[in-house]
Amino acid sequence: MEKRYISKLGVELSPLGFGVMRLPMSGGSFPEKVYALLDRAMERGINYYDTAYPYLGGKSEVLIREALVERYPRERFYIADKLPVWLCGDREDMERIFNTQLERLGVKWIDFYLLHGLHKTRWEDIYQKGVLDFLEEKKREGRIRSIGFSFHDTAPVLEKIVEAFPWEFAQLQINYYDWEAIHVKECYDCLEEREIPCMVMEPVGGGRLSRLPEEAERILREVHPDRSIASWAIRFVASLSNVAVTLSGMSNESQLEDNILQFQNMGPLSEEEKRAIDKVNHIIDSFHAVPCTGCGYCVEECPRGVDIPQIFKRYNDYRMFENMARFDIDYFAFVPEGKRGDVCIRCNKCSKKCPQKIAIPDEIGKIHEFADKLSKGSIR
Repeated sequence: MEKRYISKLGVELSPLGFGVMRLPMSGGSFPEKVYALLDRAMERGINYYDTAYPYLGGKSEVLIREALVERYPRERFYIADKLPVWLCGDREDMERIFNTQLERLGVKWIDFYLLHGLHKTRWEDIYQKGVLDFLEEKKREGRIRSIGFSFHDTAPVLEKIVEAFPWEFAQLQINYYDWEAIHVKECYDCLEEREIPCMVMEPVGGGRLSRLPEEAERILREVHPDRSIASWAIRFVASLSNVAVTLSGMSNESQLEDNILQFQNMGPLSEEEKRAIDKVNHIIDSFHAVPCTGCGYCVEECPRGVDIPQIFKRYNDYRMFENMARFDIDYFAFVPEGKRGDVCIRCNKCSKKCPQKIAIPDEIGKIHEFADKLSKGSIR
């Protein structure tokens, strides 16, 4: 994979980055195939690896140390890590968490350090706690190379954040469906106008755009019969001129190789490709599936342990493929008793953590009621 020089950052980066968020675990540890997958990513030229303090139960940073830091020269790859601002009550918390991250990673510095998951409330809170002074201090000490943030909110909020500090990069959730549906384009334009390099997360919408209704897939395959459905989402994002790195949470070698393929002879989308994506978006609109990316932030806050991402995944699969019998089986098979929508106490803590602003208690309540009626034969 050919790398690109990002002048604002002064480094060469692979246009495809590895998001270490959804790798498989077994019994609290990583199987050998995970280490082999990261070896393959390094071999293929990927040099940007994105992690965060809470990913994989706090073990993703340790994985970076074991799989990369302890096995490859430090100059061969870049690490992006994030400060969980919601866990920072004061400056001491920032110091403690940052030092923990350095220890987990086994490094003396972090190449790209982000404030994690900013929205209006989080930004106002962490700004008042002096986080910008903290970041500047760590950069002076040489323990942070580039300062940025990841973001989940509207363009007006983003504008206030970018005006408050000379940010070197920012990370947005961009995919071809959300581009117009939830006004992501306005956020992208905000960064491009200010020449702030954009890192992209969730280009496939947490997997939502890797499997589409039959009619939508047919439209894409008519244009490119040999191209995977997920590749369309990767190409849409990667073709944007201000995107420095497109992150993908790859979990097997097939996904890795397919994604790498999309960056060969990369160029702007053709008019035919744009028309095909527009048609697909209209089809997706007609299904009104829940826009959950499976990030899991909601689960961290749920006092009853409701498996919210799994509930939404099973329902979205049903809406996409209209297989009622399959949903009846999958809901009760994959969502354990005691973690279904019926145990929700509607405290709404989950919704406050949701980057997609989903009214989670309302949605899981309706889904559970639907599943319950299906199981009792009230709906056919």
